[in-house]
Amino acid sequence: MRGRLMLSYARGLISMRLTGQRGLVDCVSGAREGAVRWLILATCLAVSLSASSEPCIGPPALEAQIQDYPNGKAYATMGHWFSENSKPNCAVQSFQSWLAIEPSSPKALDALARAQIATGDYDAVIRRLGQAPQDESLILDLALAYRKAEMFDDSTRVLMEGLKTYPNSDGLTAALVSLEVHQSHFAAAQKVADELAQRKPNDLEAQRIQFRTLVISGDYDAATPLGLKLLAQAPQDTDLLNLNGLLERKAGDFPAARKHLEEAVALNGNDYNSRVNLGLVLAQLNDAAGAKVQLEKAVELGVTEPQVRFELAKVLRTLGETDEAQQQLKLFQQKLKEDSEQSLAVLKATQAEQAIKDGDKSNAADLYREACQAQPENAALAYRLSLVLSDLGDMAGERAALEQAVKANPNFVLAQYALGYLEFRAGENAAAEQQFRITVKAAPDNARAWLSLAATLAAEGHVQEAQDAVATALKLDPDNAGARELSKKLAGANGRH
Repeated sequence: MRGRLMLSYARGLISMRLTGQRGLVDCVSGAREGAVRWLILATCLAVSLSASSEPCIGPPALEAQIQDYPNGKAYATMGHWFSENSKPNCAVQSFQSWLAIEPSSPKALDALARAQIATGDYDAVIRRLGQAPQDESLILDLALAYRKAEMFDDSTRVLMEGLKTYPNSDGLTAALVSLEVHQSHFAAAQKVADELAQRKPNDLEAQRIQFRTLVISGDYDAATPLGLKLLAQAPQDTDLLNLNGLLERKAGDFPAARKHLEEAVALNGNDYNSRVNLGLVLAQLNDAAGAKVQLEKAVELGVTEPQVRFELAKVLRTLGETDEAQQQLKLFQQKLKEDSEQSLAVLKATQAEQAIKDGDKSNAADLYREACQAQPENAALAYRLSLVLSDLGDMAGERAALEQAVKANPNFVLAQYALGYLEFRAGENAAAEQQFRITVKAAPDNARAWLSLAATLAAEGHVQEAQDAVATALKLDPDNAGARELSKKLAGANGRH
């Protein structure tokens, strides 16, 4: 009898706490409807288990400093060390400790926001910084978080509001121009860049923004004289050398382009853009061996444009390296296929979101299925499909979509959690427990995740384990009414036993 009562109560608790949020944990409680809801949901807890268990051990001197005198400066130094050494999750922990000591510090907020963006936790940045931060660095952080989450309208709004406060900000203007270009709004980007350049005619960065925008927009006639003027002012500027070299390559002036691009590579050998441009120029000058060196280095540095593979294949064929050329052509064709599939998936997903706005969720589901067929390894798309199918009451379809998401990314915690909720509703408590344990392991500081695990353990009759789990939830969130209520029920059940 006691077990049946606990099972009934636990089911009611999870339904009460999770219905309307689709069984999602606390980080998604503020998710908004519309075209970006899926991404907020998908990024909140899509944290790999390996990352969550990453050992956060810094240099001995810094560890000793924190042990002896744990002040804000020490945590800040440690956090920056973790960031520089590609340990963003550890950086987040250090910056959170810094914030605990200096909660109002804009520098601490900025450092934490950048670290969280590096981990992909865009929602945390959005929630912490609010709608309109006043600090310029925090405005940039918030806009970047929105952009990374593909919430372009919100990113634009934040930057435009920020420019009202800081109208001559190079950083805010550059961010807005970049965002407009990303959305192929070239005229809007050029307008913003031109206005800043007119207000700051002697500011090199403002002029650079205008120059780069002209190049990206393809207005080479206007870009060429401006680029030469700026290069005369800053002859050792790698960016200006590369862009001028690109314009000279486009104009067919290969010797001049070679000179500028070789200078750019000498100044910064890790910029693959300069190496790609130099490689293309050398190929035009019949220096196939030199072109090969530059293009291979660009690929090594991470260039993603498929055309670079094609150009490298041409150079290799010229050198008689036919097998290697064929391999590059194969990679070129593979990347083209991937890009085509991605474009189709994005198109179908965009159409699906519009269908949701129009109230046609059945059509949205069909469109998401097409997107998933184009990119079956895209866990986020499968998860988006599951959300729509849930709204349509198609539990079997929802389960299949979630299983596809987990297959594509076994560490997609949010999908694991949603599966746990489905298992619980189906009475498969052991399976639900397994999914919820994955969630609390990946998100150990999330009270609702612990509460869901506690309710599941209670439904299984594991009273002591349920009490431990709900105690953790209450430690994280002492005011959680559901956790307090479950704790009382468990205490009463244990007493009767």
